[in-house]
Amino acid sequence: MTADPESPRRVRLEADDRREQLIMVAMKFFAGKPYDHVSTADITEAAGTTRTNLNYHFGNKRNLYLEALRRFATLPSTLPRDVGEGAVEDNVDRLFGRWLDFVECNHEAFMALYYAQRSTAGDEVKALLETALAAWEDRLLSVLRLPSGDMVARARVRAFQAMVGVATQEWLEHRVLSKVQVKDLLTRTLLELGRL
Repeated sequence: MTADPESPRRVRLEADDRREQLIMVAMKFFAGKPYDHVSTADITEAAGTTRTNLNYHFGNKRNLYLEALRRFATLPSTLPRDVGEGAVEDNVDRLFGRWLDFVECNHEAFMALYYAQRSTAGDEVKALLETALAAWEDRLLSVLRLPSGDMVARARVRAFQAMVGVATQEWLEHRVLSKVQVKDLLTRTLLELGRL
């Protein structure tokens, strides 16, 4: 019997390397499909390993999913923090330019977080996403030069973030909006929220 050239070959890896490989494979799957549509068999087959290895490193699919989401959620923190001393309008424009470039290069991560927000995966996922969104709220309030303790401004930014998700999905997944249109929409809307 001839081996299928498309199926991954099992390769012995050190424990840390195998763990990392499982996370990377899981990130690709969870970026393309919601949690409920990804099986442990999908992940282990693509990683060229066994369910026993997945369970050894993570205990179960849910723990692997949480680790993948943690990785996705921390990616935006790698964006440059300096927004400049110039006009708020220029800083907002620069921030969304950088952010959309980042999302374009990491669109799988963005889609995984987008799917996670709509999943029924539970309190741990909700807490993880809330922490990531709160950090982004702080960044947006800062670029608008609004106090982080202003609860009304924070509520507006939270509502704005829902629009960010949908607008970006319309660009990345549905191809209805262009990157330029999304940047213009987000920049104008955030600036208007800052003026309210």
